[in-house]
Amino acid sequence: MIRSLAAHIPCSKSVLVALMFSVAGGAYAQESPLTEQDKALIEQGKQIAQKAQKMEMPSLLQNQHMDEAQAEAKAFFKQLQSTNPTLKEMHRKQAEKGIYTDHRILVFASLSLGDQGLDDVLTAVSGQPDAVIVFRGIPEGMNLGQGVKAIQALAAKKDPVPNIIINPTLFKTYNITAVPTIVMLEDEPLPGEQPNVVAQVSGLSDPVWLAREVDNGEKGDLGVKGPVEKISEPDLIDVAKKRLANIDWEEKKKQAVERFWTKQNFNELPRAPKSRTREIDPSVMITSDISTPDGTVFAHAGDVINPLCDPKEVCKPGTRPFTQAVVVFDPLDKKQMELLAKKLPEIKQEPGVQRITYIATEFDKDKGWDSYKSVTDNFDAPVYLLTPDLITRFELEHTPSVITARGKKFVVRELAEEGGE
Repeated sequence: MIRSLAAHIPCSKSVLVALMFSVAGGAYAQESPLTEQDKALIEQGKQIAQKAQKMEMPSLLQNQHMDEAQAEAKAFFKQLQSTNPTLKEMHRKQAEKGIYTDHRILVFASLSLGDQGLDDVLTAVSGQPDAVIVFRGIPEGMNLGQGVKAIQALAAKKDPVPNIIINPTLFKTYNITAVPTIVMLEDEPLPGEQPNVVAQVSGLSDPVWLAREVDNGEKGDLGVKGPVEKISEPDLIDVAKKRLANIDWEEKKKQAVERFWTKQNFNELPRAPKSRTREIDPSVMITSDISTPDGTVFAHAGDVINPLCDPKEVCKPGTRPFTQAVVVFDPLDKKQMELLAKKLPEIKQEPGVQRITYIATEFDKDKGWDSYKSVTDNFDAPVYLLTPDLITRFELEHTPSVITARGKKFVVRELAEEGGE
C-alpha cells in the first residue's frame, strides 16, 4: 500500500519514511512491548525523516505539493488505523490509556474567556486541521446534551468549522490551570506512549505563533504571553462521578421493574362465542433450491415441506413431532379462567401431550408483577405473552384456544361455555 502511495507523491520521501515507521511501530505495539532497541530504531527513522525534510534539493526535484502530499500521507495513516487490525488494536489501547494523538496542537479554552476571547480562539483554529480546541467540561446548570449543543453552536459560527472536543483528561495530563493555553505535541510519538510536549504557551490563542517560535528553535514552556482566565467549566469526569454516586441504583432497578408492564403492548383477542375446532396445515412450498455448504441439494424448488412429524412414524431430517398443548387465554377474564380450570385436567391426559405451555393475551398493568405472579401461581408454571407472530402462525381468532397436533397438522380448538365442539 505504501508503494501505491509513493507512486502518487514521488518526491515526499520524508513523509513516507515517517509513515512507514509509524506503521512498523503499530505492529510492535501489538505483538510485544517495545524494547529499547526498537525505540532507538524508530527514533532513528524519525530523525532521518526530519533531516530529509530540511535537506536542500534542486528546485526541479522539489515537490511543489509537499503540503498536500503530507496531508495525504496522514490521511492514509488514519485510514490504516481504521482498517488495519494491528493499528486498530494499538489505537484502542491508546484510548484506554487516555493517550490522545488525533491532533498535534491542543488549544485549551473555556467559556470564561468571554465572547471576544472565544471568538479569537475559534478564528485561530478554524482552518487548522492539526489543531483542536479542548474544553474541560460543560457549563454549570446544563446537562451534557445542552452543553454539547452550546459548544457546537460556537463552532458553527466559523467556516471552516474548527475542531472542538470535551476532554477533561487532557487538562490533567498537561496540567492546564488557565486558558487560553496552546500545547504543541511531537509529530511522531512512540507507539503506545504519551506524546512529548514540544512547546506550550499561555495567554495566546493562535497556534501559528507557537509554530513559528518552534521553527525558530524555541522549545518547552514559553511562559505567559497575554491575559489568562480561570477555567469556569467543572471537570466533566468529576461531575459524572458525583452524579453517579448520588444515584440510588436499587431505586432505579425497582422503577425499571415497575415500568415494565406499563410499556407492554398486549395482543388481546375476543372471548370465543362458541366452541370450534380447526386444522392448520403447516406445509410450505420451497421457491428455490436449498443446499448444504458442500453444494448438496436437499430441497428443490417446488418441493412441499411439512415441519411436523407424525409421532407414529419415523421422523425425517428437519421434522419433529409437536408434543405439547399451547393454551392461549385472557387471565383477566374470570369466565375463561373458570373454563380452563375444568378443561385443563382433560387436556393434560390427551394422547401425545407431554407438557402445557401457557400464553396470556394480557395482564393487569396497574398491578404489574403482582398480576403476573398470581397467574403463574395459579398454573404453577411460567406464563408467556401472546405475540403477533403466534396469532398469524396459528390463525388465532378467539380465546381460550388450545393448540395441539394431530398427525401432520396443527389443531386449534376454541373453547366456549357450552363445552361442545
